[in-house]
Amino acid sequence: MNCNQISAIILAAGQSARLGTPKQLLPWQESTLLDFTISTIRDSGIEDIVLVLGSNAELIKKSLNKPALRIVYNTSWKSGKASSIRAGLNAISRAAEGVLIFLCDQPYLTAELIQKIIQTGEGSPADIIAPAIGEQLINPVLFKRRTFSAFLTLQGEEGGKNLFSRYPLQRVEWGDARLLWDIDTPEDMQKLG
Repeated sequence: MNCNQISAIILAAGQSARLGTPKQLLPWQESTLLDFTISTIRDSGIEDIVLVLGSNAELIKKSLNKPALRIVYNTSWKSGKASSIRAGLNAISRAAEGVLIFLCDQPYLTAELIQKIIQTGEGSPADIIAPAIGEQLINPVLFKRRTFSAFLTLQGEEGGKNLFSRYPLQRVEWGDARLLWDIDTPEDMQKLG
């Protein structure tokens, strides 16, 4: 399994209610969090990228600097994360042997981590490859094709972590604890600086 056999889904359909403004559009490294995420995925070598939008979809779409991706509109975004994952899975390449699921608010995501996850997946019989910092499993997570049908059983805010106990999982140790940071509130953004 290599980058050409992996699709990426970026979950960016949420309303950012606690933040009060679309987190996808927050400034980060001379761009926005969402454009940073897209660029980082591209830098890792993944070409098949699906962006799932919902709330503020048109505003977010107009802001994008990286148009070479597929945009999917999740009209059921209010029902939770599970519907966005399904919308993304329905849009990925049919040839994909695996999918990496990304959030749009991880400012310390790196192409090196993405490549390490994919390389680990190549040599592992596990169906799920998840980065770990200490005991905590974090995003992005690689799900191999065998897991795809299980996403159909998820509801509401359930996500990929709900599959961790159902399939063999391999951890990828990652030393940079900043990857744990995500942005949900104005205080989170201030800490990020």
